Order: sequence, then C-alpha cells, then structure tokens
Amino acid sequence: MSENNEQKTILFKKGILGFEEYKEYIVLKDNDSSLYYLQSVDDASVEFVLISPYLFAQDYAPVISEKYFQEIGGGEDIEFIMYLIVRLDPDPDKISVNLQAPIIIHLERREGVQAIADGDKYGIRESLAKLIKGSV
Repeated sequence: MSENNEQKTILFKKGILGFEEYKEYIVLKDNDSSLYYLQSVDDASVEFVLISPYLFAQDYAPVISEKYFQEIGGGEDIEFIMYLIVRLDPDPDKISVNLQAPIIIHLERREGVQAIADGDKYGIRESLAKLIKGSV
C-alpha cells in the first residue's frame, strides 16, 4: 500500500456515518488493485475500503444536494473527487458497494463529507460483481 499522491490529512467535520467521532483521515492506495483505504489518523483500525465509481459505472450520477459541497468549501466539479465505500465479504459474490452515500473530497481544501444521494435510484449494498458485469 502506498500513500496517495497528495498524502495529507483529510478533515471530515461530521465524521463518517456511524463513526462520527473520527474526524481526520488519510487516503492510502492499494498498489495491487484499484482500491483505496480511508484510514483514521486517530485509530488505524478504523479504515474504509474505497473505490472510484467510474471504474465500473461510467453513468453513475447521483443527485447530491449542494449543501454537501458547501460543507467542504464549495467550488467547481473538478475540485472534488468521489469514492464509494466497499463492504467486503469472504464470498466475492457478496462484496457490495454503497452507491447511495458516496464520499466526496475537496482536493485543495482537504475536507471531506459522506453525502446521501437524493432519491432511491441507488442502493447501499449493490453487488460489485453485478456492477462490473453491468447488470445493475
């Protein structure tokens, strides 16, 4: 695993859903895959597996309220990067991705937020295998 190009602490003022007490994270890249790890600075055992949605869902376009972008400083689309949290499972067919609540990071400000997409188009446990095959 290696540090992301711009290895710096990312501040999540409200934390991650269910882990609100942890505010500072770093992003680590898995050199052997397309995965990233969002790891708490305060407790390295608090770590989320991340993936870019555009690796398997080019048309992924959740409707995200502007309030989430304003929480991390606002700006143009190009100033943000989006990741999805991956839920691992020993059975590869049961690995899932949370499409409903993406992680959004403002690249320059180094602030992040977990947003909740409007509507019900995307689920919180979408099968990664099916997404890769294009059947979701």
